[in-house]
Amino acid sequence: MDLTKQSAFVDHVRARGGATAQVAVTLEQFFEGNDCEWSIAPNRPDDVPLDTVRRVLFDLRERPEVHDVRVELDVLEFQDFPDDEWPYASGVAVITTLQPEEVDAMTVDADTEASGGPAAGADWLVDAPPVPEGHHYVGVWWD
Repeated sequence: MDLTKQSAFVDHVRARGGATAQVAVTLEQFFEGNDCEWSIAPNRPDDVPLDTVRRVLFDLRERPEVHDVRVELDVLEFQDFPDDEWPYASGVAVITTLQPEEVDAMTVDADTEASGGPAAGADWLVDAPPVPEGHHYVGVWWD
């Protein structure tokens, strides 16, 4: 765990309202310095490490049908984060022209649940990604 990046990340999320609201962050913001296996999808099988989740999400974002992928953070759990903890995320926002079933097929290696959507946007998220015309929000979750 890169404690400097952890501290800067927590400070950023807190400044954006993360103590009382869900904040959307970029893949880079969430994963850089983060080696906390349970920070996203904590109930996934042991043979699906954090690196696999990272790879699947970055690969998804590179697809031409995908405008953006943002991590949907849960409300911050701690005032002071322990050295081995990273803010938790139970899902990601995918801004895409794909249907949920198509997104599911592309994220199966990360042991995701069935996606939600499509929806016009993710207005409940602080810093929700913009949704260009012809695109929609698909929510990808883990249990």
